[in-house]
Amino acid sequence: MSDLTLQQENALATFKNNLHLPNNGFHTLIIDLSKEYHLPFQKVRTVLLKSQRSIEKKIRSEFEAISHRELTKEHWLELIHAALHDLAQHNTSVMELLAKDTHYQSAKAAMLMPISTEDEREVILENVFCAYEKIVFKPLAAMLHTSPLYWKLMRAEELLQMTLTHREHFTDYPQYMEAAACLFELDSTVRSIELSQ
Repeated sequence: MSDLTLQQENALATFKNNLHLPNNGFHTLIIDLSKEYHLPFQKVRTVLLKSQRSIEKKIRSEFEAISHRELTKEHWLELIHAALHDLAQHNTSVMELLAKDTHYQSAKAAMLMPISTEDEREVILENVFCAYEKIVFKPLAAMLHTSPLYWKLMRAEELLQMTLTHREHFTDYPQYMEAAACLFELDSTVRSIELSQ
């Protein structure tokens, strides 16, 4: 048995009806917001659910203070955008993250010296790959979470597969593709260097 009044139950029903997003819209909204704010899928999903719960809580505990506008999808989206904007304030550009990455720095530093063995080359390539995985692949995978683009990204788990043609699938993520291109070029350069005698 519910301890809500009929008006509270009606307000909850109205609110939930207003939030209805057809055709997998909730998932699509999360993907779009992840792209817009450069935040992981799960972080965005959490914000959506918290925003919904905060309105539902207000209906339950402060019903007299709730306005009709607070029951709308527009108000819910405003809460979401405000919270995501706050979270995104702490974002750093992808190229900045790449420049600070120790694997990337190690690879760049190693390129200043002659490569005399294949083992040395492999160490540099491993550093380039680790930078790709940490700065590009994993964050992008966290944003795309089971979207059709996610599965395209899975085909480029190895840096060698992130060719210009493959990067074109991700034009909505220019910062990540700029870093991917930089790392792809670095990888190609390392592979093409002749061993010193």
